[in-house]
Amino acid sequence: MLATRDLVVGYDERTVLDGLDVDLPTDAFTVIVGPNACGKSTLLRTMARLLTPRRGGVLLDGTAIRDLPTREVARRLGVLPQSPLVPEGVTVADLVGRGRQPYQRWWRQWSAQDAEAVRQAMLRADVDALADRPVDSLSGGQRQRVWIAMTLAQDTEALLLDEPTTFLDLAHQVEVLDLLHRLRAERGRTVVAVLHDLNQAARYADHLIAMRAGTVVAAGPPRDILTAELVRDVFGLDCVVVPCPVTGAPLVVPGRPGSLRAPAAPSAAVVPAPSAAVVPAPSAAAVVPAPAGSVTGGAARPPADPYPSKGH
Repeated sequence: MLATRDLVVGYDERTVLDGLDVDLPTDAFTVIVGPNACGKSTLLRTMARLLTPRRGGVLLDGTAIRDLPTREVARRLGVLPQSPLVPEGVTVADLVGRGRQPYQRWWRQWSAQDAEAVRQAMLRADVDALADRPVDSLSGGQRQRVWIAMTLAQDTEALLLDEPTTFLDLAHQVEVLDLLHRLRAERGRTVVAVLHDLNQAARYADHLIAMRAGTVVAAGPPRDILTAELVRDVFGLDCVVVPCPVTGAPLVVPGRPGSLRAPAAPSAAVVPAPSAAVVPAPSAAAVVPAPAGSVTGGAARPPADPYPSKGH
């Protein structure tokens, strides 16, 4: 659905992306990862037509996105930037309703179809009980769900989100990512997100893009590409990659402080799951969230694959 060809983007005299070719699969949750200032957000903003490339371009279903009418792009791509500002005093229902602006005309204002789209968006994002509350009175996780509800009200084919979990605590991060996963699985949306947490990326992504210095180092399903060698190459971090005891997805465990980089046998750093499904424990305790809707407490056995679709 979305692709870039020979994409060159920069700020002032600095070039950030230089000749980048990227293809995003349709009906998949794609996560872009990489170190700070590697071009992740620049790539996402350019695909959303918020930045103009110096050369090359972005294709939406094979058509140059710059050639499409703005209203058509807004009906097909929902965009959530980093830390969006909330106008003071705006209620949840008002903000979600602004997602219907691409469908408004001077001869067609608010309609029953718009009202139903807003109602369904708030239900799916689980913010319907907050409809009359001011957005600036909500917690961080609630606000993020409201912004996502606004993009859902646009009724677009794809959602592009730039660091949607920034500044959220762990519970709210999982809450937001579970919501995005459900949207992809249940509604067939194409979801693209920039994340900093490698383990969250591996847990939720169908397709992972690892970037470094404005280039794509690797792309594909997390289980195929996320290795200790890739982490060392992209982030300069020595680690061990083991199967997550809950999902089976790759779990990155950083090495001890002061450990040597570039181990002699990086391939040995990827530890396969033993037949008894006993995963070696790291030296420090690791927090691995259970799948959404699971019952906490007791000695519950982890399911083999709580997210069976698309390789989760």
